[in-house]
Amino acid sequence: MWTPIIGRNAGALWKILNAKGGLNLSALKKHAKLDDKHLYLALGWLAREDKILFTQNKNQITISLK
Repeated sequence: MWTPIIGRNAGALWKILNAKGGLNLSALKKHAKLDDKHLYLALGWLAREDKILFTQNKNQITISLK
């Protein structure tokens, strides 16, 4: 039951990152209009598929497409 929702959200995140480039977590959450649970599930999906790169600068994490 969750798989289609997670996949759809992962696709939405991919499209946002493709259009805007790397974003920090709060900006990505704002653009995607997802709550924390759905955001992190979708990020996990993209990470498992090796589609995204996480970069940490001090206390901020930036997510970008590979």
